[in-house]
Amino acid sequence: MMQPRLDYRAAFCNYECTTCTEICPSGAILPVAQEQKKLTQFGTAKFLKDNCIVYTEEKECGACSEHCPTKAVRMVPYKKLVAPEVKEDYCIGCGACEFACPTRPYKAIYVEGKSVHGLAKKPEVKKLDVKVQEDFPF
Repeated sequence: MMQPRLDYRAAFCNYECTTCTEICPSGAILPVAQEQKKLTQFGTAKFLKDNCIVYTEEKECGACSEHCPTKAVRMVPYKKLVAPEVKEDYCIGCGACEFACPTRPYKAIYVEGKSVHGLAKKPEVKKLDVKVQEDFPF
């Protein structure tokens, strides 16, 4: 009772939010700056291929990858589809992937907490080559 607990079936830790670090009355969660929180690894995602609908039903998905703010969950080729792959170095353990996963009763991706916080790598930012058409009609 009165201890922090993350339930990723109900919600996830918002990437931009630091409210819990600011209001925790017991000191169990210490104040942290937003930029530092974005790299604090309090857990890592684990992928269970045997529960994923891409593998079990050969259906398109990717909900976990779409919701991952650090892009630690990436989609890789699998047959004529794409399937999730976790890059643990980039994962902060926010649980957005687990929350978004549609499989029931067991999730195909879940977060395993760390007893000691780690430091994640910064998300890779890729520059897109966008060619602007000069004679665009609108």
